[in-house]
Amino acid sequence: MLIQAQAGAIPTQSNKSGQNNIAQGWLNEVLVSELIPQYAEANQAGFMFSAFVNAVTLAATHASPLTAATGTPILSIYNPANSGKNIILVKTKSTTTSGTPGGPLLWNLVPNPANITATFTVPQSNIVGGGAASVAHLFNNIAVAGSTVGTAYRVLGGAAAIAVGAGIYSFEEEHKGDLIIAPGSMIALCCTAAGTTHIISAFTEWLELPI
Repeated sequence: MLIQAQAGAIPTQSNKSGQNNIAQGWLNEVLVSELIPQYAEANQAGFMFSAFVNAVTLAATHASPLTAATGTPILSIYNPANSGKNIILVKTKSTTTSGTPGGPLLWNLVPNPANITATFTVPQSNIVGGGAASVAHLFNNIAVAGSTVGTAYRVLGGAAAIAVGAGIYSFEEEHKGDLIIAPGSMIALCCTAAGTTHIISAFTEWLELPI
């Protein structure tokens, strides 16, 4: 099929049933326009899922590095070895409700997650009331019995070790595909330290794409 471009603005409406020109700029760049929200197509195709934890009071068991067997991830995602899909993080957000943080949040890598005997939950499709089933296993705010000690991997961010006052205490990171959980791997969201009566909620969403 011949693909051709027309330089400058195309003055006529596209023909829905036939071939159309691609719009091209004066430096030979392809001109594009986002007419629907960024993730709408991926979500409609059933690729997007999410996890949420509400009002977690952080304790020493939530801290990085996640301790073996008794560590409690704020939230975590395990991609089983036989899933046939990569889990590609899209966005993570945390909100501090009250208390004094022990420092920012961090992602931990959890080795040998197949040995975990704790009961997992199933993620929610981002198609509310429908959508495909997720391959992921979630261990959110529960002790990951059978786990191996975690390793701090990267900072997510969030409130510093200062008592919460008036204002907004939310942190959001768009991962843009720079963090992929391959089959057989697991990541866990942890805090730097428990702090004092530090209460947070956290949310993450991702794509599950065939390898």
